[in-house]
Amino acid sequence: MSSEATAALREVHDLMTTFDEPSRIRRAADELEGAADKVVACAAELVDIPEPENLQLRLSFAVKAIRAAEKAARAHRRNPLTRPLSHARFALNTGKARGWLQGVLEKLDAAPTPPSGA
Repeated sequence: MSSEATAALREVHDLMTTFDEPSRIRRAADELEGAADKVVACAAELVDIPEPENLQLRLSFAVKAIRAAEKAARAHRRNPLTRPLSHARFALNTGKARGWLQGVLEKLDAAPTPPSGA
């Protein structure tokens, strides 16, 4: 298991937790840039982990939620009339991404680590 991938997933999860207030949507579009790509790269590193709960599927759901949150943040900037809807979509999707990533991190933390000499 790659500790770098786990650390990167934890970093994205921590980023998602910073979007806990509606006003944070203003900075979200810039800060979320690259977060989905980082999760995709981590998924590629973790592809060989045997896991019955299918970590790859959970990571793909997290990527989808992050991209939807980015889209909501961009819509918030562009269209003042739909800002309340953008806030709701943003909150929903950052929460979903945070939850998917939390589940993956819990599974990775619980996974047995191979001996260092193997």
